[in-house]
Amino acid sequence: MRVRFTEIFEDVTKRGRKLQTREYKDDGKYAIIDQGQNSIAGYTDDDDGVFTDIPAIVFGDHTRVIKYIDTPCYLGADGVKLLKAKISNPNYKYLYYALLNADIPDTGYNRHYKWLKEVSINLPEEQKQKDIVKALDKVCGLLVQREQQLAKLDELVKARFVELFGDPIRNTQNRPTTDFINVVKMQRGFDLPVQERRQDGDIPVYGSNGALDRHNVAKVQGGGVITGRSGTIGKVYYTEGDYWPLNTSLFSVDTHGNNIIYLANLLQMYDLSRFTEGTGVPTLNRNKFHNEPIIDVPLTEQEVFASFVKQTDKSKLAIQQSLEKLETLKKALMQQYFA
Repeated sequence: MRVRFTEIFEDVTKRGRKLQTREYKDDGKYAIIDQGQNSIAGYTDDDDGVFTDIPAIVFGDHTRVIKYIDTPCYLGADGVKLLKAKISNPNYKYLYYALLNADIPDTGYNRHYKWLKEVSINLPEEQKQKDIVKALDKVCGLLVQREQQLAKLDELVKARFVELFGDPIRNTQNRPTTDFINVVKMQRGFDLPVQERRQDGDIPVYGSNGALDRHNVAKVQGGGVITGRSGTIGKVYYTEGDYWPLNTSLFSVDTHGNNIIYLANLLQMYDLSRFTEGTGVPTLNRNKFHNEPIIDVPLTEQEVFASFVKQTDKSKLAIQQSLEKLETLKKALMQQYFA
């Protein structure tokens, strides 16, 4: 039986207290739920106005992000819809999964609640809902587990870097230093029309968010390190093969014989986002850090670290492949249950 959204849900946003970003804390008694991708935006210790009528569902009016909440919380200030069911004996986790599968058009940074209200949801009998939730919870639990494993491996690499070389910003091991430009020289990437980036090819195209598409021509040969010049700034990527860096990125022109894997991790730890400028759209300016001091590490030590990273990457690849299979399974199940 399919039931319209408006027959199932009511908007109770007014019953939740909204907090401004300036009120968010890094930890506290209660979570603050906003419309962003992260499950929790921040925390507060304030007891006055906490929403306790749980479980409930949060919808991001601008982002279309849907969240299931089962602990007392506050709401983010902008674009959040708080939903409660008005049917008897609702299975909120089932309703959450059903809404995740809803087809809500992306109209940019506009309000999307009007589209959500046009959705209809299949409501099978109670036991069937429980069975569906059990199956999806199991798959989603495994997905979270794999993501946590990847995060732990990333932390392991960072810990190994600090163990070998110290904190490169504070130079905690008192290593010799040299100008940044003597370790790696960076240059702005190149324009490439979107339609060309969508062509099927063998060459990865790198922007501020890593490898985005592929192309059939290499702009840079022999590998290098890449970081965002605008957009996502501070995340560093590397490739040991040919590539095309977009104009939203900075890429290495000369690595002075340093190991690419070591360099990528060095720049990640060095936090290039410290050198952004501009009040509108922040931009990373290479001229601001090219003459900054940075640790100077012998190649033999770099290669010890790079070898460790390669071994870790093998484990990450296996986990990533498992993650992709689980994502495919989840999509198949969602289609089967809610189409």
